[in-house]
Amino acid sequence: MGKPDKKTVCLLVAIAVVVIVIIVVVAVGLSGRSEDAAAVSVQVEAENSKTAGHGIQIIEVEREISVESLEEGIRDIGTLVTQEYLFTDAVSQSKVKTLFSLTLGFTESSYLATYDGVVTAGIDFGSISVDLDREVRAVTVRMPKAAIQNVDIDPASFVLYSEKNGIGNPLSVSDFNGSLVELEEKARERAIERGILKQADENARRVVETFIGGVLDLREYNILWETE
Repeated sequence: MGKPDKKTVCLLVAIAVVVIVIIVVVAVGLSGRSEDAAAVSVQVEAENSKTAGHGIQIIEVEREISVESLEEGIRDIGTLVTQEYLFTDAVSQSKVKTLFSLTLGFTESSYLATYDGVVTAGIDFGSISVDLDREVRAVTVRMPKAAIQNVDIDPASFVLYSEKNGIGNPLSVSDFNGSLVELEEKARERAIERGILKQADENARRVVETFIGGVLDLREYNILWETE
């Protein structure tokens, strides 16, 4: 076999150079991609770190808002009626004149009537204070006792069953107003005897508990009640 001629040798050298150039280009490209990937990875990690940092800050802000919302939100409710006592009652009144300790029957005036009314009870939510202990997962609520808010007797509900006007001794507006004050006090006492204040306290606690449950997870927190 003869020696390759000069043209063949030149061709082989050219092919070898081309192959070497291709290998170098590929190697540089892969290296560049690796550097780009590394740079992207570093950037992603940095962004993740920033995001994580922001996440912590957001959580802390939410916690602060939650603590403030508890007390401010509850107090914004104001004075709330949490229990009503509806009633129908009867009233009778009579008066008669006397003369030298003798009762003058012909001067007797009287009436018998029924009437409707309502007694309301509640608490001042503006007086409620709240403490939040995240370590022991407890919310302490200090609230005042319920009180009677109003006694309302509806004058339009009066139904007169009997009426008697004595001679020279009619019942006056002042007689009726005095009787109305007594009826209101009677209704107040009866409502208290029947537990209106206790029920108002319980209903107020339900309102507060529902509000707190909208801010905190009550599966993780206990509510401790204190009465001022």
